[in-house]
Amino acid sequence: MGKLCLFVFLAFSAFSLVMAEESGSFAQRLAEARKEYFGDLQGDRAAGTKARASFAALSRDYPVNAVVDAYSGSLELLDAARTWAVWDKGRLANEGLSKMDQAVNRAPDDLEVRFIRAASTWHLPFFYKRREQSASDFTFIAPRAEAAVAKGTLPPELGAAALDYYGQVLIAHSDSHGAKQAFEAAVRIDEASPAGRDALKRLRSE
Repeated sequence: MGKLCLFVFLAFSAFSLVMAEESGSFAQRLAEARKEYFGDLQGDRAAGTKARASFAALSRDYPVNAVVDAYSGSLELLDAARTWAVWDKGRLANEGLSKMDQAVNRAPDDLEVRFIRAASTWHLPFFYKRREQSASDFTFIAPRAEAAVAKGTLPPELGAAALDYYGQVLIAHSDSHGAKQAFEAAVRIDEASPAGRDALKRLRSE
């Protein structure tokens, strides 16, 4: 969850402003809930409390919404990591994972939904057996990221983050050429973002 915060908090701080200007209560409320979510990942517990309330309200008002469910599931997974109550850890983790899986199943082409699941599960312990799925999600997002950013449907910082993660997936598979292309794409999308800077650092270390 730490890298997710690092790579995309700034993305949604800016993206939320754009979304809030769009017509419709849902877009405005989702934009604010996103901002609170990433604030929580930065360590702002007050923002985390607000995020949970905001997404709970969105879930009631817009049931079976894939984006809302992806964030809600991610928050449950985060709660599982933080709780000291051993008996709650497994339940919260399983519920969170189930919500994110259902969200992706309902909206398999939604890059934001896939990214939230992939980044939320990337660092889970091996016994969850989620690493391959996360890599698959990043693999799905990577070739679509630049076009989505160009259309304005994916924030540049988030697109760069997806490609930076994908480059790491390729490194793990000993595909240095593919990884270089992924890092170059991340830099091309948004060199100034945290993920863009990380990708540039990786390119320079080769």
